[in-house]
Amino acid sequence: MLQREMLAAEIQRAEGGRYAASLVLLPGLWAGPAAWRVCAGFLAHRGWESHLLDLRSVAGDHEARAVAVAEYAATLGVPTVLVAHGGGAATARAAAGLGAARGLVLVSPLLPGSRGARELTLGVRSALPLLLGRPIPPPRGYQEELLLGALPESVRQGIRAGLGPEAAAAVWEAARGAREGAIGAVPAVVVSGGRDPLLPAPAAAALAATLHADHVVLPDAGPWPIGGPGWQALVGSVHRWIVRRLGESLLELYPEAMGAREEEEEEEEEP
Repeated sequence: MLQREMLAAEIQRAEGGRYAASLVLLPGLWAGPAAWRVCAGFLAHRGWESHLLDLRSVAGDHEARAVAVAEYAATLGVPTVLVAHGGGAATARAAAGLGAARGLVLVSPLLPGSRGARELTLGVRSALPLLLGRPIPPPRGYQEELLLGALPESVRQGIRAGLGPEAAAAVWEAARGAREGAIGAVPAVVVSGGRDPLLPAPAAAALAATLHADHVVLPDAGPWPIGGPGWQALVGSVHRWIVRRLGESLLELYPEAMGAREEEEEEEEEP
C-alpha cells in the first residue's frame, strides 16, 4: 500500500476559484483536519482550494510523513503551497525538500529539540507511552497551556474535540530533535506570534534567517494562531504573502485574481 493511501484528507473547494494552485494544510502534533477548517473556509472565500491532511494517519516520523505528503501533492496535478502549523512544520520542510511544494508557509513552527518542544512533549502523560512506543495522548494541564496559549475556554473545547493520540515516533522526534532537511530554493515564510512561549522571537528570527525565508510577526498571536481571536489576521497575512511572493508565473493567476490583489494592496496602502 502506498503512503498516500494511508494519508487521510479533507478538501475545501474554492468559492469561485481564482488560482491554478492548491494549498496543502498540515496540522501540528495531535491535531487533524479540524484544526484548519475555519481558516480553510476563509481561504475558500478568497479563491483557494485547500487540502486538509491528517498526518496522524501515517505511522512513523516526519520523514515518512513527508513522503506521504509529497505523494499526495503529486496526485493534485497543480502547483502546491504547503502551509504547516506547529509540529507539522518539520514534515512540511522535509516534503519541500522532496519537491512537493512551490512555496512553504510555516505558522508558529515547533522546533525539534528546542526547550519549548521538550516541555510540550515530555511529561507524566507521555513518559510510559513513549517508552513503550505507544500513541501519545494529547497534552493536558501545563502542557496544554503551552500548546493553546491564552485562548478562551470556549475555543479550547472545540480544539480539544479535534485532538487525538499521536505516534510515538513523531513525538520523540519533536522532543529529541531531528536532522532538518534543506528546502532548496523554495520560497518560504515564517509566521510567528509575539506571545508564543514555544517559539521565542529570537528563535523565530533565526529560523527565518536559516531558511532564507521572509518573516511575518503577529504581535498578539500565541502558539495556536489558527483558532480563536485573531485567526483572520493570520489567514490574511498568509494569503497576501502567497500572492505577492510567488507571483503570476507560479500561480498562473486568473484575471479576476489579479484584480482582487490590486484591490487588497490599495486597501492596505490607505491610512
